Amino acid sequence: MMKHSIRLILQLLAFVCMLVIFAIGFQKTDTTVDEKNLDRVKQAIQKAALECYSTEGFYPEDVSYLKEHYGLYLQEDLYKVRYEYVGSNIMPETSVYRKGGN
Repeated sequence: MMKHSIRLILQLLAFVCMLVIFAIGFQKTDTTVDEKNLDRVKQAIQKAALECYSTEGFYPEDVSYLKEHYGLYLQEDLYKVRYEYVGSNIMPETSVYRKGGN
């Protein structure tokens, strides 16, 4: 009877450990996907800015110009963009953050 109880406890511990490992794995995967999405948005903004510079000879002062003239689409409900215009011939500093604190 005692051996059966110990075996059952060990099986339950093994099961709980597996659940914890899976939960950690899913969390890391979600974080990685989120980071890649932020990077894609940043790259899209930079690509549109570079296209503007190539075509018109200047970097735009704000992201709205890229939206209006270069078809840039941002999911503004998901992302906050910091677009720091430095000058017409200097690539703007761009940062993208997920709204909601992440």
